[in-house]
Amino acid sequence: MTMTPASPSTPQIEYGGPLSSTMIFLLPALALSSKVGLGLVQLMILLLLIRRGRPLLALYRRHWGDIGGVVLAFGGYFLVSLLRLLLDRQSLHTLDGPSRLLFGLSCIGVVYYLRPRARHFWLGLSFAAVLSAVVALYQVTFGGMERAIGFTHHEITFGDLALACGLMSLCGLADLRHTRMSWLPGLGLVCGLLASMLSASRGGWLALPLVLIPVARYGVQIYGRRLLLVGVLLLAVVVLAFAVPATGVAVRIEQAFAEIHSYLTLGDATTSVGIRLELWKASLMMFAEHPWLGVGREQFDVALHALAAQGRLQQSPALIYSSSHNDMLHCLATGGLLDFGLLLAMYIAPLRFFSGQLRRPDQGQRALALAGVIVVVAFFGFGLTDVMFWLMMPKVFYVMMVCSLVGLCLAAQYPAPVPRRILIARTDNIGDVVLTLPLAGYLKQRYPQAEVVFLCRRYAAAVVAQCRHVDQVLTLEELGDDWAHGLARSGCDTMIFTFPMRTLAAAARRAGINRRIGSSHRIHHWYHCNRLATFSRADSPLHEAQLNFKLLLPLGIDHVPPLEQLKTMYGLNTPRHPAADAVLAQPGFSVILHPKSNGNGREWPLQHYTALAALLGKVDGVRVLVTGSAAEGELLAQQAPALLALPNVENLCGKLDLDGFTALIGGCGGLIASGTGPLHLASALGRPAAGLFPPLKPIDPVRWGALGPRARSLVTSPACGQCADPALCTCMLAITPEQVLAVVMEWRAEALVETVPA
Repeated sequence: MTMTPASPSTPQIEYGGPLSSTMIFLLPALALSSKVGLGLVQLMILLLLIRRGRPLLALYRRHWGDIGGVVLAFGGYFLVSLLRLLLDRQSLHTLDGPSRLLFGLSCIGVVYYLRPRARHFWLGLSFAAVLSAVVALYQVTFGGMERAIGFTHHEITFGDLALACGLMSLCGLADLRHTRMSWLPGLGLVCGLLASMLSASRGGWLALPLVLIPVARYGVQIYGRRLLLVGVLLLAVVVLAFAVPATGVAVRIEQAFAEIHSYLTLGDATTSVGIRLELWKASLMMFAEHPWLGVGREQFDVALHALAAQGRLQQSPALIYSSSHNDMLHCLATGGLLDFGLLLAMYIAPLRFFSGQLRRPDQGQRALALAGVIVVVAFFGFGLTDVMFWLMMPKVFYVMMVCSLVGLCLAAQYPAPVPRRILIARTDNIGDVVLTLPLAGYLKQRYPQAEVVFLCRRYAAAVVAQCRHVDQVLTLEELGDDWAHGLARSGCDTMIFTFPMRTLAAAARRAGINRRIGSSHRIHHWYHCNRLATFSRADSPLHEAQLNFKLLLPLGIDHVPPLEQLKTMYGLNTPRHPAADAVLAQPGFSVILHPKSNGNGREWPLQHYTALAALLGKVDGVRVLVTGSAAEGELLAQQAPALLALPNVENLCGKLDLDGFTALIGGCGGLIASGTGPLHLASALGRPAAGLFPPLKPIDPVRWGALGPRARSLVTSPACGQCADPALCTCMLAITPEQVLAVVMEWRAEALVETVPA
C-alpha cells in the first residue's frame, strides 16, 4: 500500500512554547514596574543560559560574525570596569552596573534558543505603554502628583522608558495587522507619548526627531502608506499636547528657553536647565584636566565640589548632583576617552547590527531590526539630557531590549536546525500507537534525511516494527532503570510526546534532548518540555490521528492532513506467521469478532455478538474467529458461553502473539469490534473493518472512528439521551446484529468478485 504524498504546510518560523512568549511579553512591563521585576527576568534568563550553556555558547560562536560587535561592546565595558576596579582598588559594588550589561548578553542566546513569538513582544510593548499611561493619568489626576513617576520613583526614567516602549510598539504594525489587535501598536504609541508628557520630562522629547529619521528611512519600506496614517496621528497628538494647557507641554518648553537665556545672560544655575548647563560646564572642565581616564567613575561629586572650592563653579543646587545629566559628558568626565569610546561602542555596535538586518531580504526580521534601531537612537536622544548608562533601570532596560531584539532577529533569519533523529513517544495502547503511525509517515516525508524512532511499550513493538516509516523501534523496557541514560543513548535531537507521561518527559529533559515537544495542557510539560503546542483534544472536532499533527506546530508546521489522506499514511506491512497462516489456510470467508476492549470504549453487548455469529452460521462459507487475550477468553467463557459453543465459531483467544494476531488480521475477510486496538490495526492494514460506537464525545467515531480505506463506523443516531451512564445507555444495544450482518455480506460479495478470474 503506497502512501499519498503529504501536503507540506506553508513554511513558518519554528517557535518555542508559551513560557518563552510569556517571558518576552512581560519583559517591557516589568522594566517599567520596578528594579526587582526587571532583575528577576534578567536572573531567569541568565539561569537559562547557564543551564543550557554548551549549546547556547555554540550559538554565539556560530553567529559571531553577526553579533560579535554587540558582545564585544557590552562585554568590553565590563572587562574595562573589572580592570579599573583592580587597579584603582574600588569597592566591588562598582561592578554592579557593568555586570548587568554583561549578563544582558545572555538574552541573545536564550531568546534565539527559546524562539518566542515576535507577536508577543509587540503585544508586551504595547501593553507596557498603555499601562504606563494609565498609571501616569492616575498619579497626576487622582494621586495629586505634579509629575508622574510610575513605579520607577524617577520621573525622567519613567517618561523615557514609557516613550521607548511606545515608539518600539509601532514596529508591530505589520505583525499584528491581520489580527484583532491591529489597532494596538497605534494606541501604544499614543500612550507612550502621553506617559512621557505627564512625567514632564522634556529631555525625552529630543529623541522624537531623531527617531523619525530611521522610521522615515526604513518604515515606508516595511509598512507603506500605513505609516503615513501613523505620522498624521503622531502629529495630531503633538499638536494637541501643545494646544491643551492641562498637559503643560507648551509651558514647559517656554520655560526651558527662558531658563537657557537666564543662564547665558545672568549665570542663573538654580533652574532645572541652568543646573544641567552648570553640570555640563563642570564635566568639560574635568575632561580637560583628565582626558584619558577621567576623574574616576565614583568621583564625580568629589571633583564637582573641588571645582566649586576653587571658585571655578558658582555655589548652586548643581553641587548636590552626582552625575552630569548627559551620558557622553558624564563618560568623558568620569572615564575619559576610554569610557566615552565604550559608550559609543554600545550605541554603534547594535546600530550596525540592526542596520545590516534592515538591508537584508525580509525573513521576518526587518520590523524587529527597526525596533532595535529605534531603541538605540531613542536612548542616544535620552542621553543628551540624562545619564541613562549611570542609572540602573534604563541601563538594564537598554541591554535587555537590544539583546532580545538581536536574538529575535537571528531566530527570524536563521531557521532552527532541521531535526536529524526524531523520537515519537506513544506509550499507551495499541490502538493509540497505530493512530500515531501516520505522524511518522508525514515526518519521514517532511524530513527525508531524518531518522524516525518510535518509543512504545514492549507489547506494541511488534506492530510498530511493521511500519515502513519507522527506522527504529525503542521500548520503555529497553531503556532500563535509568530512562534518561537510555534516551541519551538513542541520539535523538527531537522528541514528540503524543502521549503525556511526566516521568518520561523528566527523563528526556535530563537526557538533554534539544527539542522536547509536548502539550501545554499538561503542567509538567511546562517544565520538562521546551516546545509546547497549545490545543485541546477533548473539545476538538478532529480525529485522534489528526490531533497528533497539532504537536508539530512548534516546528513551524501548521498542517493537519484530511482523513482521506491519513488513511494511506500508516505504512503498515502484514507479517507472515505460521500459526496465523494455518488458520487462514482453512477454507471459507473468515470474519473476526473481537468482543472485548480491555476497558477502552463502550462495548457492543455480548448477546449481539452471539446473535451475529448465529446469523453468520446460516451463510455458506463464512467462518467466525473470536479473538482476544487469554484473560478475555476466560471472561467470554463465563459471560458468553453460547457464543463460543456455536459450531461455526473458532475460539482463538490467547492462542496468538501480537505478530500472529497482526498476520491474522492482515489476511482475514473483515473484523468487527468496538473502538479498540484490533479495529484500528485492521483499518491500518487496509482490511474491511466495522467499528461499533456510541454517539458520546469524546469516544464517538469523530474522535476514534475506524480510519482506513475499507473501514467504516456504525453509530446510533439519534442518541438515547442517557449516554453518560453506561448502565442506562441503550445506544450500543440499538446497533442490531442485522445491521452488522449486512456489512459483512457486502465484504463477502466484494471478496467473491475479487476471486473471480478476469
